[in-house]
Amino acid sequence: MTVEDALISTGRGSAEAERLTETAIADHFVRLEEDPRWGVARRVAASKGFAKSKYLISFILYICEKHLLGQTGEITEQLIGEHVFRRPQGYNPGEDNIVRNYARLLRQRLDEYFSSEGIDETIRIAVPRGGYVPIFIEEDKAVGERRPQPAQVGLIGVVGSDSSQQQPEETVERAVKDPVRPGRQVWGLRALCAALFIALVFVMARDIHIKSPQQNVSDRFWSVFFSSTRDTLLVPADSGLVIYQDLTNRRIPLAEYAAGEYQKHTSATSGIDSAMVNELGGRRYTSVVDLHVVSAISQLPAVVKNRFKVRYAREVTLDDLKQSNVILLGSFDSNPWVDLFQRDLNFQFEHQPKVDDVVIHNLHPLAGESEYYKTNQSDSARSTFGLIVVTPNLDGTGHVLLIEGINMAGTEAAADYLFSDASAPLLSKIFDSKGNILPFEVLLETGNIGANAPRPRIISQRILQR
Repeated sequence: MTVEDALISTGRGSAEAERLTETAIADHFVRLEEDPRWGVARRVAASKGFAKSKYLISFILYICEKHLLGQTGEITEQLIGEHVFRRPQGYNPGEDNIVRNYARLLRQRLDEYFSSEGIDETIRIAVPRGGYVPIFIEEDKAVGERRPQPAQVGLIGVVGSDSSQQQPEETVERAVKDPVRPGRQVWGLRALCAALFIALVFVMARDIHIKSPQQNVSDRFWSVFFSSTRDTLLVPADSGLVIYQDLTNRRIPLAEYAAGEYQKHTSATSGIDSAMVNELGGRRYTSVVDLHVVSAISQLPAVVKNRFKVRYAREVTLDDLKQSNVILLGSFDSNPWVDLFQRDLNFQFEHQPKVDDVVIHNLHPLAGESEYYKTNQSDSARSTFGLIVVTPNLDGTGHVLLIEGINMAGTEAAADYLFSDASAPLLSKIFDSKGNILPFEVLLETGNIGANAPRPRIISQRILQR
């Protein structure tokens, strides 16, 4: 890295690079390399949870470097977006929330690092919610931070009754050196209470388990997708995308959708102005069916509230899907993220020559099964189809649930089936002898009368036996 590159990487322009001396530049890096907190930041950036995401690496190193060099004024959403995520200068963070999305992931990965790979680190890094300035913690104290002002010292209770005569430097030294300060006694008491509370919860949980050995099969199924140690991401369909595809007569692949590139070269085939097509396609619509499903899932007993996140499809990133449990609603024309998981399935949604003509392709039909399933427009009942799929997530440590349909009635049928008593026979067969859920695909048929789905029935299923 050149001297100028080094300065630009910290947010300074080439003009300033010309004005600074080699000595000042060297001092800039020596200050970091000699600081043990920077060593922790570099180890975090090189860890497994960060190594596969260049943005997470740049994010953690940027905020730590700025903080350690006393440049916290440059740790803002605007500047992080410009320097870490290469957004144009002066972009509007209110319309582009990439920094906030990655900040959530950053906090999660930090927690995971310091509870596993970095469990022996003596200094930990945290990024409190509501901002992006990191803090470095050692023995439950922030280390290397600016010393508090006299008024702040009085508030935290380390000054005697004659605090007006006590110098800030002296009070901080006393707080560091004196091992029996009241603050530490409080933390010790809190730790003891926490340990007793955990022990009590463990005993109560054990008793409850003894009294109720048989868990409802539906609750057992849904608990697979919720955990106190992993986020659960629920992503409803993007109906604005469906409108856009209908007006342009073009299906948008996942790569274009994820990059947000598909609206840059809009060409409408229906004579509607391209700006109007983009405006309609850019609206944040989803279906009433999906809203009902989101509401039903959010009220399940298995939901872990602080780990449950509903995210609009256009706001999802690939990193969001890697280590989370995921629930995706809608087929790949309304929720392109489904395409990530469809490629290994037996039942796959495919487009026919018309953009609105979607079929389900049965790649390996069994006896009595059809190769293709699609809505029969000539049938008075207008039979349509839905699909329920459980498959591993992208890193193989969690689970993905797909609730899809050829149309809204098909998606509704799949959801209704999962929430009905009719699903009990299926759900009782999808766990192995060790209690682990087996990947499965279930194809359902229902009527499509006025876009409302009557009671669905299973017409084919695949359960992967281990």
